[in-house]
Amino acid sequence: MGKNKLQDLQQHLMTGISYMIPIIVPAGIIMGIGIMVGQLSGFDAWDAALLDGQNQLQQFIAWLTQIAGAGMMSLMFPIFAGFVSYSIADKPGLAPGFIGGYLANVMGSGFLGAVMIGLFSGFVVQFLNEHIKFSRTFRPIKTMFIIPVFSSILVIGASYFIVGPIGLILVNGITKFISFVGETGEVALAAVIAGSMAFDLGGPVNKTALALSMQLNTDTGANAWVPAMIGAVIPAIGIGLATLLDKVILKKSVYNNQMKTDGIACFILGFMGISEGAIPFAIKDPLFMIPLNVIASAIGGALAVILGTSAVTGVPAAIWGWPLSTNPFGWVIAVAIGSIIVCTGALVRGSYLYRKQSEQNMAGVEVEAEV
Repeated sequence: MGKNKLQDLQQHLMTGISYMIPIIVPAGIIMGIGIMVGQLSGFDAWDAALLDGQNQLQQFIAWLTQIAGAGMMSLMFPIFAGFVSYSIADKPGLAPGFIGGYLANVMGSGFLGAVMIGLFSGFVVQFLNEHIKFSRTFRPIKTMFIIPVFSSILVIGASYFIVGPIGLILVNGITKFISFVGETGEVALAAVIAGSMAFDLGGPVNKTALALSMQLNTDTGANAWVPAMIGAVIPAIGIGLATLLDKVILKKSVYNNQMKTDGIACFILGFMGISEGAIPFAIKDPLFMIPLNVIASAIGGALAVILGTSAVTGVPAAIWGWPLSTNPFGWVIAVAIGSIIVCTGALVRGSYLYRKQSEQNMAGVEVEAEV
């Protein structure tokens, strides 16, 4: 596959993810609220018996969690597959993509199945659209009947005979592997996911890690979502903190006014769950900042799993999402330690670069004086 085709494929997947995230975030928050209220009230919001119980509060919280929240979460696969298909084939790709994503969910092939069927759907519709020719008079028949019906039939067949079974085998294999490696493997997995999230701060590696964390957290029960969320915010909070504390700790400002302004925004955005604020700092000194971000985030993500911090898929990386986890204190500790590592590294690096620049300036002054 050529570089351009690979980039196109990546763009199709990113389109699906961009439409899916606004679905899973509110779904995750709704489910998290139900779980949190249940925990505070002394009952399990996932207990199916509560749906038919006499206690109206428990019944509503159970309904909110199991029916409204979980139902909304189940839309993630149809939305993802539908808009992957849409990215490839425009509006005609939506219907077969939606049905393919729905079947990926009900057949248990999960996110991997949604990826496969979304791509299949889009390319099938694209092929049919290019090779079925009608005159202008009968073109509506093609767009309203022939392509939607035939592509949907092909997607249903592919889901039943190919994508569903293959996706299910892969999901079961991942589940068994995680069960086999146990908690040590889960910690390593958390470190990899969190570090990958920090690598390019919203870029392709970040999106790939996010997609993997969704699939693992949703389909296998692995503790993968919280590490992804932690890895996304540690670089922004850490570098922002460094720009705020440089004068306090180093007794001098090693960042100029523009970087301090960017750092304040970066710090605030980090607590809002947005990692892109750290990009200017990574671009300015990539060989140092990127490894620092990756290492700090990997440590934070692994620490969160060690401390038993987990959450349903969709709970946001923003600070208001932290209380919706099983151990909010563990989330805080993991973010704090990772951010302190970034902050410390950035301050040491900033001090070195400041000193180096000062020496160069002094050398320049001495040369001018001699002249």
